[in-house]
Amino acid sequence: MDSIEIGLWVTAGMLAMVVLGMRVAFAAALAGLVGIFLIFWAKFGYAPDKFGKAVVVSVKIAGQVPHSKVANQALSLIPTFILIGYLAYYAGLTRALFEAAKRWIAWVPGGLAVSTVFATAGFADLPGVFSDWITSLDMAPMLILICILLGYAVLGMFMDAIGMLLLTLPVVYPAVMALNGGEAVSAAEATFGMSGPMCAIWFGILVVKMAEFCLITPPIGLNCFVVAGVRPDISVQDVFKGVTPFFIADGVTIGLLVAFPGIVLFLPRLVG
Repeated sequence: MDSIEIGLWVTAGMLAMVVLGMRVAFAAALAGLVGIFLIFWAKFGYAPDKFGKAVVVSVKIAGQVPHSKVANQALSLIPTFILIGYLAYYAGLTRALFEAAKRWIAWVPGGLAVSTVFATAGFADLPGVFSDWITSLDMAPMLILICILLGYAVLGMFMDAIGMLLLTLPVVYPAVMALNGGEAVSAAEATFGMSGPMCAIWFGILVVKMAEFCLITPPIGLNCFVVAGVRPDISVQDVFKGVTPFFIADGVTIGLLVAFPGIVLFLPRLVG
């Protein structure tokens, strides 16, 4: 049988198991395992001495596929946002926002629904609140920027780059722009000595570098795990030791980009 025929027979078997009362998840898992086994055994020419090898290969693949789907780092956003919701709830933020909205507009027709919408809008505005707390700190703007970058370094030890950026940029980007003087500020009036658009480019490059930097930081240095995965003869610990020079080089690079923004802004300034 070729792969298409195997797929059809396995699908038919899965449907039969479901009709007989087996749960869909278990029926699909069993059918998939049998299908993978038959495909690999067919590649071995159905040789009896290759039966055991086909079983081993199919079991390994059947174990890796579910893990690769569940272990996706981007899924870490889900529990993170749930955690944020719990923190807001137990801190009384959601209750206070809803109560304020209800007192203002609960008297109108459909007031409960309208109050919910206004409370949700208020909760969404909590970042623009943090966009103000950061800028009100009695600290030098450059020191605040360095603290933000250090915060990214810490977050990168536990989160992947996409989740980290999605979670933080709505707060830190407006804060950095405000520290510089706003998006429309000129270079002569700006805190960091660059116009609003140039500051946005500079901070964007810094954040991207921090995301790359976090890909080699323990304990979740995704690049290190990828290298260890393609080289089974090298342990993850050895990979982390091997990237130490790159870790230092990235740290120095980020420091230079912070101290000398002209490195980043040279080409953008040429095109205006």
